[in-house]
Order: sequence, then C-alpha cells, then structure tokens
Amino acid sequence: MAAQERFSILLVDDDCTVIRILRHILADFDPLRFATSGRVALKLARASVPDLVLLDIDMPELSGFDVCKEFKSDPTLAQVPIIFITSHDSPQLETLGLQLGAADFIGKPPHASLVLARVRTYQRLKTLSDTLRSAVKMDFLTGAVTRRELEKALTQEWLRSQRSGAPLALLLGDIDGFTAYNAEFGEEKGDACLRGVADALRLAGHRPTDVLGRYAGGTFALLLPETDAQGASTVAQRAIDAVDALQIVHAVSTGRSHITVSVGVGFRDSSSPPIGHAHRDSSSEASRIGAVPDDLIATAERALQSAGAAGGRQARLVDVAAFYKSQAAVSARN
Repeated sequence: MAAQERFSILLVDDDCTVIRILRHILADFDPLRFATSGRVALKLARASVPDLVLLDIDMPELSGFDVCKEFKSDPTLAQVPIIFITSHDSPQLETLGLQLGAADFIGKPPHASLVLARVRTYQRLKTLSDTLRSAVKMDFLTGAVTRRELEKALTQEWLRSQRSGAPLALLLGDIDGFTAYNAEFGEEKGDACLRGVADALRLAGHRPTDVLGRYAGGTFALLLPETDAQGASTVAQRAIDAVDALQIVHAVSTGRSHITVSVGVGFRDSSSPPIGHAHRDSSSEASRIGAVPDDLIATAERALQSAGAAGGRQARLVDVAAFYKSQAAVSARN
C-alpha cells in the first residue's frame, strides 16, 4: 500500500487485541497513537489534537460516551470527528452516540476494508476542509494572503514590536496605471500582470517572516517584521527593480514603456518615539502616535500617495511618529 499523507489518528480501546488489529490495518497512517483508557486519550488529544479518533464505547472509569462529551465540550477538540467502535448492535446506542456528536460507528471485530474505507473518507473530508480554509486566507489569483489575513499578521507583529521595541515596516506597492493597462489589454492579461508583480514582490521580501498580501486592486502590501527604515528602503528599491525586470509592456495611454510600481513605506524603528508614549504634552491626536496597527497602514498609504504624486516608479518612506506629529500640528492650527 502506498504511504498515506500525514493524518493523525488516535485509537482508544481498553482491549489490547483490538488495538493491535487496528494498528495493523492503519499501519500506513502517520502519526498513529494509542490509549487504553479515556483519561489517557484525553491527555494525548489535548497535547496534540488528532485528525480522527476511533473510540471504544465500553471502557471502565470513563466510557466512550463520556470521552465524546469531553471532546465536544472542549473548543480545541470539538471539531475532531469520532468514530465509535462497538460490539453492540443497538439502534438506541447508535442514536445516543450520534446525538453526542459522533460521526460514525464501526462494529467489532473490525474488518480491514470497512475500517480503511471509513478512515479514508474522513481523511478526504479533512483535505477538503483544509483547502477551503486556505482559500479563505489566500487570494487565489496571486497566491498572496487576503487583506484580512494581512491585517491579522500586522496586529500580531505590531503587538510584538510594542513589547520588544523591535522595528517594523509596512510596504505598499501599487502598479502605476494599472486601470489603463486593464482597459487596453483586457482582464486575462491584467490577471497575468498581477501574478507577475506578486511574484516579484514576493522575491523582494524574501525572508520567511515577510508577509505578502493583496491589498486592493493593483496594490499589494508587504509586511516586514524587525525591519528599520534602511532595511525597508532596500526592500522597496528591490521591489521596484524586480517589477522593472518583468518588462511587461504597458498601455500606450500611460506614456510608460513597461509596467512599474510606486512604493510607500510606513515604518517604526528604534529612533521613533515609544509606542503610545509620544508627545503626551501635545494634542490628543499626537498622544496616540503609533497606538494602533491602523496607524502604520495610514502612514504607508500617505507615503504611497507621495510616491505616486511624484511621478511613480519610486519609493517614499514615512516614520509613523513623524506622520502623526505633522497631522497633530495641522489639527492644532485649524
């Protein structure tokens, strides 16, 4: 039998003979763990959540039904499918098990073909579920994460930066004249252009911790943890050069020979005022400089506007603290 993809199964039965039979039948699944009591099963499951549980109903101390109740009442375990193993042929017991949240039943003694068919069914369901979850997190066209996932990652990195004082940068890269490109060449070529630019930006932010996100239309975001202004400037220029190297012919109406990007970077580095403590003697707006992740987004957007207004195909960097200090000064004058 060919090796199976990783699929974690927990076998729970106080009868060691049944455990040995199931272990032989499911030998190609990995990891495969065993428990001969309900308490041990719960301990193993909480230490590492399984993808599937095969659970005996008749066990001392904690019955299979008791274990099932514990699973379904624990948020981390509630979605794990449970197949009951039983020697009983009782519609009442089966009904009770299903009401408790069990997914299926297998009779004893277990037959190899039936056990494998049931287990493979739940393996396929898990694969489908994982694919759907990934689809929610990822932009199918470009392979970048969605804006929602990007904002989640930004929040995590922002809080980490707040605790540690580590620098943080957010780069926004906008395809210059992308609307005109789409109008002249059509949606199919527009999609190909987006994929090419996404790949170029992904190469520009090449560290495993860098996160590329689809921001909006022809705009991408690149989250750069532990990156100061100098490092962000280097990545921004690398992004501009990488898109230039694609040599994608641009729309005639733009006056550009090929596709280019404008880049705006919002950053906070060690020289920026401490988060949430800057300018407390100034206005209320200034006192919240860098207080929330959206501040970094707004700063990057302002930097991108500046790069575009200057003609595009260039980068502008703005310190989040300096940006909000200037905003506070304008508010004070008004």
